[in-house]
Amino acid sequence: MNSIYRQLCLDHKNMQQMLNAFEHLLQDLFGDSERDPNTLSLILDALDYFSVYPDRYHHPVEDLILARLLTKPVHDRNAIYEAQMQHEQIAATTKHMCALFYAVANNAMVERRVLQGASRAYLQLQRSHIDLENSIIFPQIEQYLQVEDWKQIRRQVEEIKDPLFNKSTKNIYESLHEYLTQPEQPIKAFA
Repeated sequence: MNSIYRQLCLDHKNMQQMLNAFEHLLQDLFGDSERDPNTLSLILDALDYFSVYPDRYHHPVEDLILARLLTKPVHDRNAIYEAQMQHEQIAATTKHMCALFYAVANNAMVERRVLQGASRAYLQLQRSHIDLENSIIFPQIEQYLQVEDWKQIRRQVEEIKDPLFNKSTKNIYESLHEYLTQPEQPIKAFA
């Protein structure tokens, strides 16, 4: 398996975990029980991750691969076009989500139902996108892209300074990922 493709698969796994953690944070925010004061800050951190890593690094690399894939006799071109359109839609929706939650953080009035509806739609969009790529796009990548294709893709990725493998950027988001996806620690009673 090509290292770029392997990284994309790992990214999807990590993004699914981040989406699960993000959903738990939203449940904490909208729940009736007492909320952790760090919840909103963690939501903003997660949205920062979703606006930076996938939109600036992961999706541009996927777009290079999808463009290459379209030169092949693939069996589901519509799914490829859909994935490309979803990349743009995800970027716009993430920007909207950031605006909503930064407004909340700055004590602006945002209706709860608007925030909840936008959050549900956002999670659905992200998850359906990952599912589309995992179930339809990635199998076509495996089937049609050959060693020479990956060499061409690697050259293009290197031309954009290969941010997908930038260690400092990865370290920032790996720390966030570890924090948000760590198993909940049992609450210890103090005597």
